[in-house]
Amino acid sequence: MKHKISAKKLSDVLFEISKEKSLLDEVNKSMIEFNKVLKINRNLRRFMQSKRYSRDEKFSVLRETFGSSINEVVLAVSSYVGGVKANSIIDQIRKNFIEKYKNEKNIVSVHATLSSAISDKDIIAMQKQLSQNLKKEADLTVEIDRSLIGGAKFRIENKFLDASIKSQLKNIKLDLMKI
Repeated sequence: MKHKISAKKLSDVLFEISKEKSLLDEVNKSMIEFNKVLKINRNLRRFMQSKRYSRDEKFSVLRETFGSSINEVVLAVSSYVGGVKANSIIDQIRKNFIEKYKNEKNIVSVHATLSSAISDKDIIAMQKQLSQNLKKEADLTVEIDRSLIGGAKFRIENKFLDASIKSQLKNIKLDLMKI
């Protein structure tokens, strides 16, 4: 039997149940963890795609396998999907849930690409400053790219800011070529 409930609707249900039961943080962590395991474990991916098992059988096996390390609500929603696209549907549920979670918790994703490594203390200070400026809690990830020469690049959600020396040199070169 083919299910006609979309990943968006399943993630909405997951979010609402989590919110009602005050489990948003726990379910968010469980979604991330379950997705990590799903990506690295071929047998789990095959099991999730299988149509041989009913939702109840899948849920039972998942609950026995993961125990309390993954929230039962996540396992229940994940056990609902099956077929060839099961893993991509679960990933889409995760993405939709995390988007709603971040919106609810007033969190913004920031990815910083720096030209050289900085201390953990400086990263924390940068995160605090970003949170103040953006008026949201900044979920900061940092990457080092020595080719930037100096400066930094930031991706804040879908906005890009490039204050790297590499970019400035490139712009100067383009301006000189116009002359």
